[in-house]
Amino acid sequence: VNKLYMRKIQELGSLPSQELAAHAELSIKDLMKSLDKCNKGLKKYSHVNKKAYDQYVNFSEQREALLTRKEELDTGAVKVQELIDSLDKQKDEAINRTFRGVSAHFKDVFQELIPEGSGELIMKTAMDEDDEETGSASTKSKNIEVSLFKGVQVNVRFNKNSESLIMSQLSGGQKALVALALIFAIQRCDPAPFYLFDELDQALDSTHRAAVASLIRRQATSDSNPTQFITSTFRPELVGVAARGYGIRH
Repeated sequence: VNKLYMRKIQELGSLPSQELAAHAELSIKDLMKSLDKCNKGLKKYSHVNKKAYDQYVNFSEQREALLTRKEELDTGAVKVQELIDSLDKQKDEAINRTFRGVSAHFKDVFQELIPEGSGELIMKTAMDEDDEETGSASTKSKNIEVSLFKGVQVNVRFNKNSESLIMSQLSGGQKALVALALIFAIQRCDPAPFYLFDELDQALDSTHRAAVASLIRRQATSDSNPTQFITSTFRPELVGVAARGYGIRH
């Protein structure tokens, strides 16, 4: 019997020395009564989750891991947002830079086609609409946010004394001339190896056809940026400046 009790005591593990001293003088019978009393007291807590502490430790570890992961994700989100902001800034700068380049070339090309005239490209923005509603004048900026862009307006004059006209006020031939000026402006800003035109001079009068033909010849023989032009036409002006011509009959 003593061996049995000793084994049970060993199973309890190491006990505080104070507890051993307090129960050292008790008989086996008294100890059993005390044990029975303790067991009855413990039954009151039978509904308590005995694994609660282990679960608490486990969940605490998981919480710490999740908090660490959240910090990593937050740091990554900040870096991604910084990259997005940087790319948006580069995009805005590239669009503004390209528009300024095309706009500058458009002025030059239009003046080459119409020596007595002038043309310009104007970027319309949301701020312009607000200024029109309030009647105030807008402040032009070299680098406007692309999100504010609403479209491009073309203003042209075909002689020094005429009023500035927009596209809706132009005739068919004038619109064709403005379109050609825009194409050649883009070509100078971002050259392509060759261009293919189908009767680009159909809506032009003889003076403007000669001006377009002269411009194409200068572009094709440019020292800095020579480009090949392939065109179809029923007019003599383009044929006269072509390096090679092919006639088609049927």
